[in-house]
This record gives sequence, C-alpha cells and structure tokens, in this order.
Amino acid sequence: MQHLTSKLLIAVITCFFLFTSCKKFGFDKIAEGSWNPNFAVPVAHANFGVYDILASQDSSDLVVIDPNTGAIALVYKGEILTIDAGVLLNIQDENESLNLDATDLNAIPAPIFNGSVTSNNNQNFVFDAGTSELHQVTFKSGNLDINVSTDLAHDITCIITFPELKKNGIPISTTVSLNYSGNVPQSDNASVNLLEAIGDFTLGNTTFNQLDAEISITINGTGQPITGTEDIDIEFAFSNLDFKNANGYFGQNNLGISGDSVLLRLFQNANNGYFELIDPKITFFAENTFGFPIRMNFSNLKTVNVNNGNEIFLSGFPSVFDIPSAISIGQSSFSQFDLNTTNTTNLSTIVSSVPKFFVYTANVVSNPDGNIPPLNFISEKSQMKIRTEVELPMEGLAYGFELRDTVDFNFNEDLSQLESVMFRLNIDNGFPVELKSQITFLDDNYNPIFSTFNTPESVVSPALVDNNGRVNQRIKKITDINLTQDQILLLSGVKYILLNAVAQTLDGTNGQVIKLFDDYTLDFKLGLQVQGKINL
Repeated sequence: MQHLTSKLLIAVITCFFLFTSCKKFGFDKIAEGSWNPNFAVPVAHANFGVYDILASQDSSDLVVIDPNTGAIALVYKGEILTIDAGVLLNIQDENESLNLDATDLNAIPAPIFNGSVTSNNNQNFVFDAGTSELHQVTFKSGNLDINVSTDLAHDITCIITFPELKKNGIPISTTVSLNYSGNVPQSDNASVNLLEAIGDFTLGNTTFNQLDAEISITINGTGQPITGTEDIDIEFAFSNLDFKNANGYFGQNNLGISGDSVLLRLFQNANNGYFELIDPKITFFAENTFGFPIRMNFSNLKTVNVNNGNEIFLSGFPSVFDIPSAISIGQSSFSQFDLNTTNTTNLSTIVSSVPKFFVYTANVVSNPDGNIPPLNFISEKSQMKIRTEVELPMEGLAYGFELRDTVDFNFNEDLSQLESVMFRLNIDNGFPVELKSQITFLDDNYNPIFSTFNTPESVVSPALVDNNGRVNQRIKKITDINLTQDQILLLSGVKYILLNAVAQTLDGTNGQVIKLFDDYTLDFKLGLQVQGKINL
C-alpha cells in the first residue's frame, strides 16, 4: 500500500500541474477532501481565490482599488534610482605654500638685532569643489596642517587666523612658535581639527569657494644679524574634507542616463498572446531632500518580452518630470509623475505582447534652470529617490495567452501492477477565464514520450458575466485524464514534464471586456480511479 501511495502522489502532482500550469502553487493549499464523489478514491479538494491565482509569489502585488466594488489591480513596484549627496559635492584637498621675504616681514638688515618687529600678511585659498560654488560649509571632518620654517636666527611667533572659518562662532586661530637654538633652518608645525567648523567661502558675499587667512609674524631678536636675504616659508594642507551640510550653487549636472526595469510577474511564465487592459497606470514617485530642483527627461519607455524580442514603445507621453527642492535641511519634497490613458497614447496596449519587463530610460539633471535664487543646500544625508509602480487594473481582455513551464520528474518504481489510471478534475470556476492545457512527458534529452491529450483540452470553462463585466454565473467543468497501461510503463523513462496552457478571457477574441473582483474563487476537486492487480 505504501508503494501505491507514492505512485498515486506522483500522478496527483502531475494532474495538479495540469490545472496550475500557469503558475506554481504551493501544495499546502490542498487539503484532503470531505466530499463524496462516485470514484474509487477522492484525492484532493482546494479553493483558490484571487490572491492564490494572481499573486501567489507576493500577496502585496494585488491590491483592492475600489473597496465598494472589490475591483482589484496588480501593482508591480520597483526602486529605480537613488542619488546620494556624495555624487554632487566632493571638496578636494587644498595645499598652498606662502613665502615671505625680509621685506614682507619688515625685517631690516642689521649686524646685531635685539629688537622686535611684527608684520601682517594674508593668504587666499581657492577650493576645488568640482562644478559646485561653495558659500557656506559646516564640516563633518577635515584637518588643517600648517608647517612654518625659516633661516632667520631669531625667535619667531607666527599667529594664523581664519576670520571666516569658525568654531562656536569664534574664528579659528593657531600659533606656531620657533625658538632659536643655535641652528638654522628651524621649523615647527600645528594641526587643527575642522570637525564642526563653519566656513564662509564668499569673502564678504563677493565670490565663492575661497577663504582668507590673516598671518601675523613677530620676530624677537636674539642678537644675531639680519642679512636681508632670510625668509619664512609656510605650508598649508587642508585634507580629508567632508561636509555635514553646505549651501551655495551645486551646478547643473548631468547625473547620467538612468535606466532600469520592473518585472511584471503576471507574465513571468508567459510566451505569447494578446493582453489588453482598460485603464493601466504607471506612476513615478520622487522624494527629494536636496535643496535644489531635479528634472528627469524620459527618452524611452517600453515593455519587453525577452522570450521573443517583442517591444512596445509608449508614445505621446509627457517626457519631463520636474522634482521640486526640499524646503529646508532635514525636510523632504514629495512629487509624482503619472502616465495614464489620457496623457499616453497607447498605454492600454502596453502589455498586449505579454511582456516580462517595463523598461525606462531617462536623463537626470540637477538645477535644470541654472543658477537662480535661492541658494542650494545639501546635507550629508541628502538623497533623491525615485520608485515606480505599474498598476494593472484587472479589467480588459486576453486571448492566446500561452504559458509554459518545465518541471523535473523522476520515478523509478515498478508500475507493472497498474493496468490503467483515470483522474477526474471537477472544477467549479468563478473566474471569467478559460484554460486549455496539455501535459507532455519528456525524456532526459527533452524528447516527447507521450502526452495526456491528443490536442489541448479545455479543463477550465469561463464563468459568465453581466453587462458590466462582472461574473453572474459560475461554470462547472469535468475533465477525465486517462493513462493506459503502456503510458504508465513509460513513466520510468520520464525525466521532465512540459506544462503547456493557453488561457483567454470570456469571448476575448471578440472584444468582450471582463473584470476581476476580490470575491472571485475557483473550486478544484480531484478524484482517482485505478484498475490493476492491487486491491485498494
């Protein structure tokens, strides 16, 4: 009895795939039946709703778009583009050298110098930020290293102050002291951590990307001479500069050709057919935390069937998606861009060739109108994200909708005890969809061994609908599948099962429009009759 049970299980699975050849259902949906058919063995009984049939891989694909009627839609989502702050602002290291000669230092030649003299000089720094024009930056990190060297044989005090580079509102200032010890040249250095420093790079609102340093140098005489040929060299190195936030103008940058696709799971196992929907929608959602506007220029929108190469290009669609700036740092602007049958000429036939993917290509530009007020702002956490939703309301028609899949099959037990097997499918269908199917058993080279039907057999008859396209009468269909003794013996050579199905909506070839609602169900019963030497 145990061997017979395993044989029946394989047969049941084979038959069950006949019904579900459009998708791979989880077998935990099937429970032992409690009904009383006039067959030798009742095998299975299951009831399938719209989520089981249309969204078994991910229930979130299916949404109710009208709670009053229960109208449903398949919604496929994709995160298609993310732009981070580091793409738009990168402040390069800045290195400068300053040479101050005796004249700059007010150092008058003298054979013996015991006095004190002070000079004041300035150094300008121009920072490379690519196409960005920096007005103000709050630093997340950064270092300023200063090295002072001289051949003056005197004590030197060098005070370097950045009037517009401040911490806690106080200009950053550092002192380097050189104490003459009998040898020249002499040198020393200082370092400044720029964490939380705020820099104004406008030189009093006159420019951008620039800082000034004020340099005060005092020479205290040691009794050694000043020849007039001495000098002081100061080296500045800004490094590892990273911003916490900044404002200015961050350029009209071409952020690249952005292209991506969204998988349309409804057609994942489909090969051919025609599919038309009444009111599909494609929506792009944008969230922008940058302090400047962004524009997407769509150049190419299409669906692609990767099996046969069929492509359908959308036409007449609006091509510009303007994404506004955030109001302030830490805030987001939200916007959306809709494609529908009103603004896109052929959107209703976008899925007519049962595509696998919706594909888009767009050019993304920051500050599309150039450098106009107000100033841009950016923070280290700024991003612009775009996601898309392809909404396919289940209202329309389909025909010639061919689905195909191949599953592994391996069964090596002795089947000589069986003379014939008959499966009976009893399907009570509440969907306005017809399904014709064929099962072909293949050897290890994928050559056909035998098929269950001479020609594809209708195993699911469509429910009838009223004038509004809603089902008003369920339809039952009984299908018998017979395996002869010769076919049973051939199962030992079967390595694969090819599952073929062709679906169409009720009277779809004549343009009948149907609708799917969340209360539609399909009732599936499977019975088994065995003839052979084994007494059940």
